Amino acid sequence: MLRKAFTLIEVLVAVAVIAVLIAVLLPALGSARDRARQTVCASNLRQIGVGLYNYWTVENGRVPYVWSPMTNNFFGRQGTDDAAIDPFDRALWPFSLPNVLMPTHLGEERRLFVCPSAVNGWPRRDGPFQYAYREAAINQPNGSTPSHPGSYQREHFGILDGRMMWDFRLELTGDPVRDAQILTYPRATYVRDLVAFRQPDQPVIGPHRGGTMVINRRLEVEFRDQRTTTEDLAPEGQGVQF
Repeated sequence: MLRKAFTLIEVLVAVAVIAVLIAVLLPALGSARDRARQTVCASNLRQIGVGLYNYWTVENGRVPYVWSPMTNNFFGRQGTDDAAIDPFDRALWPFSLPNVLMPTHLGEERRLFVCPSAVNGWPRRDGPFQYAYREAAINQPNGSTPSHPGSYQREHFGILDGRMMWDFRLELTGDPVRDAQILTYPRATYVRDLVAFRQPDQPVIGPHRGGTMVINRRLEVEFRDQRTTTEDLAPEGQGVQF
């Protein structure tokens, strides 16, 4: 009896077609997955932004005063125990962003502080990240003392210092170098994705195709690509790592 079967050529052609389809579809599926994660990240930041706005309405127009463990001297020091920099520990960090906003202004949703695409976060060693954003705390970037009022570090990285939310007037000095820094202040963010640790001369690596999602000074959620994020975090070639 004559049996019907595929020839070797037919099998090879079918395998080749399937391989081509996989090669075409996988990048699209990966891109869709990345977009979905970015959407979740944006949604989390919108909720945090609502919490900041609620705080503002209760506190007569002021932003929170935030003192954070997510700084170079705490989070960035690899010898530090993760339990010592738990941003949800009210005894250790009563003025961390989650402890200031939760539960009065944001409820108890800890998941809002985790980007699903995070490349850096707390805890650093055990288990999945539970906190993956960097707030503009008054002790950024180094952690031990607040940056000097009016300085580049304070106006770019430490704006959650209890000031009036809309008090962001730009006053130029006539010094070209100083004024160039002042003109970058509107690019400062209340909250943004943590980036990966890196060498000072390397571009920033954020969780969204190298870029980051941020809450800008207008309380808008914004995507900043890798080039913009690198410019924001490494002025004049400095290696900011938080």
